[in-house]
Amino acid sequence: MTAIEFITLDVADTEAANRFYTNAFGADPRIRVREAQPATTGFRGYTLSLIVSQPANVDLLVGAALEGGRRR
Repeated sequence: MTAIEFITLDVADTEAANRFYTNAFGADPRIRVREAQPATTGFRGYTLSLIVSQPANVDLLVGAALEGGRRR
């Protein structure tokens, strides 16, 4: 697999989440959010891994995400 089709995130506040992800990563139709359903007793955790070609790219991506979170 060489591309991500989309990622759907369950969030408490869809408007705030859309604003955050747009600020952090730009308008990207591959990032989708939906209102989280009530808590369950089942496992709802996950891990998302992103592999980049150079260590400096990690710093750029994390920096963009942190800066996007500050613009709320």
